[in-house]
Amino acid sequence: MRNGLLSSIALALGTLCVSQAHASSDDYCYPTWTLYSKQLTACSNLPFLSPSNDSRVNLRLLLADQGSLPLAPRPLSDDDLNLGFGEVPFPLYRLSPADPDSNPEATGTAKAQRAAVSEQLNSALQALGVTRDTQEVAGNAFLSGEGSRCRSNSEGSALAFVEQLNAAPLNADERRGLAQARAQMLSACSWDSGPLESLMPGNLNTPAAKDFATYLRAAADFYSGRFAPAAQGFSALKASAQPWLVETGAYMSPRNALNQAQENAFDEWGTVNLQHVDKSSLAQAGAGFSEYLKTYPQGQYADSATGLMRRVHWLAGDTRALAADYAQQLSPAPDARRQTVPDELVQEIDYKLLTGTAGEIQAPLLLTVTDLMGMRSSPTPTLTREALQQQKALFAAQPALFDYLQAAFALYVEQKPAAALQLLPTQVPAQLDYLSFSQQSLRALAMQAQQDWKGAEALWLQLLPLVKQPLQREQLDLALAYGYERSGQLAKVFASDSPIQSAQVRTLLLRQVASPKLLRQQAQQPEASTERNTALFVLLYKDLTRGQYAAFGEDFKQQPSPLPTEKLGRSLGYTFYEGPSLAVFQSNGQPEDSEEVHYACPNIKDTAATLQQDPKSPAGLLCLGEFMRLNSFDSMPLDTAPEPQALGGTPDAFPGKPFSRLDGYQVVINNPKANRDERAYALYRALNCYASSGINRCGGAGVEPAVRKAWFRQLKTKLGDTQWGQSLRYYW
Repeated sequence: MRNGLLSSIALALGTLCVSQAHASSDDYCYPTWTLYSKQLTACSNLPFLSPSNDSRVNLRLLLADQGSLPLAPRPLSDDDLNLGFGEVPFPLYRLSPADPDSNPEATGTAKAQRAAVSEQLNSALQALGVTRDTQEVAGNAFLSGEGSRCRSNSEGSALAFVEQLNAAPLNADERRGLAQARAQMLSACSWDSGPLESLMPGNLNTPAAKDFATYLRAAADFYSGRFAPAAQGFSALKASAQPWLVETGAYMSPRNALNQAQENAFDEWGTVNLQHVDKSSLAQAGAGFSEYLKTYPQGQYADSATGLMRRVHWLAGDTRALAADYAQQLSPAPDARRQTVPDELVQEIDYKLLTGTAGEIQAPLLLTVTDLMGMRSSPTPTLTREALQQQKALFAAQPALFDYLQAAFALYVEQKPAAALQLLPTQVPAQLDYLSFSQQSLRALAMQAQQDWKGAEALWLQLLPLVKQPLQREQLDLALAYGYERSGQLAKVFASDSPIQSAQVRTLLLRQVASPKLLRQQAQQPEASTERNTALFVLLYKDLTRGQYAAFGEDFKQQPSPLPTEKLGRSLGYTFYEGPSLAVFQSNGQPEDSEEVHYACPNIKDTAATLQQDPKSPAGLLCLGEFMRLNSFDSMPLDTAPEPQALGGTPDAFPGKPFSRLDGYQVVINNPKANRDERAYALYRALNCYASSGINRCGGAGVEPAVRKAWFRQLKTKLGDTQWGQSLRYYW
């Protein structure tokens, strides 16, 4: 059982499976465009230490600073873009390594490594006169991250066994028979006692051969879940003259006890119930791993035994010991043996430690993460100033980190930005790691909290040439844009010398809060671009739906020729929909589905001209309604404002309020100048706004069922001879 193929992390995770977004439509993440939040926004993380970040993000930022786990965000995927994400804010899954199965390069490397081990094993077996069957190797049959004791029944562990046979004092028949038995064991993780005995070779005369056979039986019993006979077999190896068998037995004995201890602790969904852990077997496992690590501190299973000790402490409910385990695992080591902290360990810490551990964590790295969690207002912070001050001695070696936590507490919990500024360094270092970037980010946020937008802007701009770490530059785009919006300087975002590069930030502001003047400026850019097309679309749409009909006629003339065909769904705020192009404004006003009952309309330019002459024109309002209905604009993102504290959350600088089809229909219904067909169609469409759920889908304030009933009676009686009166059978 070669150490390299017995992953301590996989064993420690056990049945834990970390799910990511995109598993189903219910799991989708959507960005919240703000730098300051006291609530957990796990789908909208930021590259500075913040209470709103997922705890795993904050931990990874700290690990990146100490060089233990570099931050390497995945590139934005089509799904990310369809969900409205830019680089920052970002969902947690972008920091996790890509699924090996979805990465051809990683998959290819893994297959090549596995093939190399397989070839070595085949060669070693052939040299002994043993031919392998072609059945699947049991240890390879598990999903990435899936824990199972059978993972170590692999070609690598079989190769290690054969290599030990070649080095042991065995005769040729014994060596061949034992190698044959090990090769046959590769194909399964469960054997009945009878068939298992038939696998064992006969004529084993030397002590070494009998010891190797004892090991094989014990291993087969272990994989089959017969822990009592497995324990006897591994224990018997203590007396062996073969060092490899002695060490392997010393490791497998507590591993066997651990599996026995947790045998009844997990339900079918992998949820642990610590009350069902066999405490006696667990204590035996802990003692065994401790003894192994004491005897073999550099042993071939030392890393795995260390990982399994964490599992012992977790199953024992000993959070203080577990926290110490993680602290030791995360601490940077002076020697070259220390490997990069794997992402799986971050996931494990979050799952097993970072909840309900008040007073148990002593390590500054982990304390920082839990303290930030305690500053969230959900509904009230769980961290107090007194509790934070009591941690000061624990941060003696990292005073800057403690000062940062005090400043964050002052800003997020106590709402005292001036106090926060007193605790933060005023000098900006030449190189910004994630802690120093966090310090300066918190400074700027404290300035903004004091309405010092000019000071915050100067600081963000000062950071621009200094940021080098992943995602820091992208955060500054959001920070500057937010400040410009809030301080009434939105034009700076789109100035020719603007440092703001994020397409998502720029188009979000264009669609939500830009004035007609700013939209015209961006719509008249000489070079074709998505931003130019978006600005022109927003301008025309809002002209039309905010009652600016004369402006629509003039802006309509500014459309480029040839007309761009680019679908603008992403930049207009749609999710997973290509959205419209500028071509919608060239529509002739007729539905594509000729079978549907519809109202004859001219093109939208002529409709706007009609409404310019008479904003209450029944024909104009009905045809504007048709434009909205036929293009599915009732739920247009341009008409939905973000949260007030998010980017784009200030009042829209475009005059007028969004057009509502239902409001338009009511104007026609109540207009005595409307003719019978116009009033009938308005009633017909107004009632259909509620089909068939009874919920208004056309915007506006809505009306009560009694009103709809009266509309229906009017349509079926006074206007019953119209095609609209004859078409409608129900009201909702």
